[in-house]
Amino acid sequence: MKMRRAQKLGPLFVLALLSSCGEVTVRSDIPSAYGAPAPGTSPLAPGETRLDPAISTMLIKLAEDRRSLKRDLTKIEGTPVADILSVGSPIGYALRNRFLDVGIPLGEAFANSTDPAFRAQLLELSRWDRDGESRAAALIALARTHDLKYLQVFNEALIHLDPAVRFGALEALVVFEHPREAMPLLAAASERDTEPLLRVYAAAGLARMGDVAGLHRVRAFLDNPSWVVKALAAKYLGELGSAEDYDTLLSRVDREVGNDFVVAEYCVSALKLWPKKKAAGK
Repeated sequence: MKMRRAQKLGPLFVLALLSSCGEVTVRSDIPSAYGAPAPGTSPLAPGETRLDPAISTMLIKLAEDRRSLKRDLTKIEGTPVADILSVGSPIGYALRNRFLDVGIPLGEAFANSTDPAFRAQLLELSRWDRDGESRAAALIALARTHDLKYLQVFNEALIHLDPAVRFGALEALVVFEHPREAMPLLAAASERDTEPLLRVYAAAGLARMGDVAGLHRVRAFLDNPSWVVKALAAKYLGELGSAEDYDTLLSRVDREVGNDFVVAEYCVSALKLWPKKKAAGK
């Protein structure tokens, strides 16, 4: 089974989210604690650059007009949108997200520049956008700035009602590169998030940062009654586990009679761990 990261959620979930797309409003009252300047008013810090005003103006206008760019998925037969929905490869899923929701390329555009006005727009997308997929992508892009002043933004997103937003916040913490600040938030999510899949992802995030407790939690999810949770836990155990986990996964293959997707993940993850098992036996 192919499990997707936060910005590549399952296609049905993506379509459900798209049906409730909202607008992106350009705000002028973003809290000063986040360091977001009003466009064109603040001096440039070292390393910051301003872009051609024509590009900046057009991108910000797209953000303002996003409501009118909403896709109607009820009459797509014979249209390019139907072609997009027909692709199923990993790149295809990424294109599906990108071309059905303009907030995703907008977030990328705002993230790929140190222009202060763009950073303000990226912050706006990550905090206020009504579409979970766009907001998740913006959160991840914001995290790649590695700026600690945005930690509170991720903290806010972790308690959002939309699991897509919370998933984006978790992935943002993993790429944030501030483990001391991120690990307590991931640990709390791995224990208390209402969505089991998000708890698995949070535990795996802890394990990626070297937290042994996170890896123990991933192993514990192998006993979850949900086949999706077991499959995701097996996937991450194959990426992050030890030589001993090879035997654990192998022993579960014959015992798993309820779902072939879980068996497939057990086998794939065991293959990934085989080099560690072989090295430990020498």
